Amino acid sequence: MRFSTASVIGAAATASAQTIQVSVGENGLTFTPNDITATVGQSVEFSFFPKNHSVTQSSFAEPCHPLAGGFFSTFMPTTAESSTTFTIVVNDTKPIWIYCGQTTGNHCQSGMVAAINAPTTGNTLTAFAALAKNATASTSPPGGVAGGILKVGSASSNSSSSASGEKTVTASVTTTVTALVTSGGSSYTTTYGTTYGTTYTTPVAAGATGSGSSTSSAAKSTGTNAASPLAVNGGIVGAALVFALGML
Repeated sequence: MRFSTASVIGAAATASAQTIQVSVGENGLTFTPNDITATVGQSVEFSFFPKNHSVTQSSFAEPCHPLAGGFFSTFMPTTAESSTTFTIVVNDTKPIWIYCGQTTGNHCQSGMVAAINAPTTGNTLTAFAALAKNATASTSPPGGVAGGILKVGSASSNSSSSASGEKTVTASVTTTVTALVTSGGSSYTTTYGTTYGTTYTTPVAAGATGSGSSTSSAAKSTGTNAASPLAVNGGIVGAALVFALGML
């Protein structure tokens, strides 16, 4: 998918001296800074503060509504500074218009807007904020993260993060195993249930769904990757039972 004026950052990209840091909600309903100047190729990294904000791209004409194909961080509920960040890379010098889509408190209409490379005359950030003040109720994209990288920070208590951006997940798996058993010159199948604990490492998921809420990426990782340890450990359990029955 092609995104307007911003694109997904490659997995090898890291924060550098060229990265522009922007706080979302640190000083009330505002982006800090909110009038951003960036060169082509620079990254802009957004950090989230209480209570629940988003970084959403809009057009100048419709400041509180998403731009088709634009970027979206999803909503980031937090009670303190979040360790989760959202980063975009600037592809050209065209103006990029940004708002928070939180409808509780009408964040966009209350001035929670920002711009990257806004003109100094005409369609300025001040003019954009004035349009936002009178905009209709804010809307957000229907999908998850788009047009940038959501770097997930701390996860739930049953998982831990490593410096490599992976999580070690501990889970209990219940499954049904069907095995072919050969004993005394005859063969037959047997089916049994088994429950076992498993620990595995998985990359942090970057997806999150949001329309006023956020889905834990750690939880999504557990659900998505549970099949891998199931296939391995289930096979081991099945092999052990076949061996035991073969000894009868």
